[in-house]
Amino acid sequence: MGREDENAGYYCLLIAIFCGLGATEAQKLYEYGPEHPVCRKIRKKKLRLPETGGPGKKDAGQLMRKFLGKGYTVNAVAEAFGCYPSTVRRKVREAGGKE
Repeated sequence: MGREDENAGYYCLLIAIFCGLGATEAQKLYEYGPEHPVCRKIRKKKLRLPETGGPGKKDAGQLMRKFLGKGYTVNAVAEAFGCYPSTVRRKVREAGGKE
């Protein structure tokens, strides 16, 4: 094992720790770079800011409903809340509103 291989392993470990990724995802990010289509998907779904005591479950559904009512798309609301579009639909439904 060469010095280059050893350093690659360290870099992958750092990426995994700092970004909250698994070993395979960190390795892909290291090998292909952050702009590769696969890596963009990983970054979009995995890299989130830590929770800062945001809205509760009921409040989140109400807020999502308000954003949808103002014309935002389900995908835009999902990105803003750091969740999947299906989660937005479910929370809006549970909050008593329509998507």
